[in-house]
This record gives sequence, structure tokens and C-alpha cells, in this order.
Amino acid sequence: MKTMPAGEAKNKFGVLMDTVQREAVAISKKGRTAAIVLPVQEYKEYQALKLEQLRREIKIGLDQIKRGEIGDGEEFFDELEKELVD
Repeated sequence: MKTMPAGEAKNKFGVLMDTVQREAVAISKKGRTAAIVLPVQEYKEYQALKLEQLRREIKIGLDQIKRGEIGDGEEFFDELEKELVD
């Protein structure tokens, strides 16, 4: 992945756009990565992976509900509060 300082990305936006068609580009500011610009296809793949993960987590939760593996929310927060106080 190529890294480009923010000032250069601003001043050479056309170069940034050309580069990001081939690979992701990290934009740095004061020596730290501030943003990542992705090719559209990589972004779409990332979004699809996030959606797939969310669907898996929802399925796990629904399966737990079907098996009766659910708890009382108030009870959960009471226990959590006790742990934080101790």
C-alpha cells in the first residue's frame, strides 16, 4: 500500500485518484495514517464481509434465543454494576 502525505494528496488529487484505481492509498498527516482510500471493488468486498459477519452474529443470537439461552437484561446490568464497583 502506498502512503501519501495529506498535503500531497490535496495538491495532486489526480495522482491520488489514478493510484487508488490500482491499490489502496494511506493518507498520512504529521507522520500518522489519517485515512485509507480504497479502490471501489475493495470497499465493496469489505462491506460484504461486514454484512456477512453481522448476519452470523444475528444467527448466533437467534439460535441462543431458540434454545432458551437468554438472560434478563436488568439482571445482567446489575451483575455488571457489581463487578465495576468491586
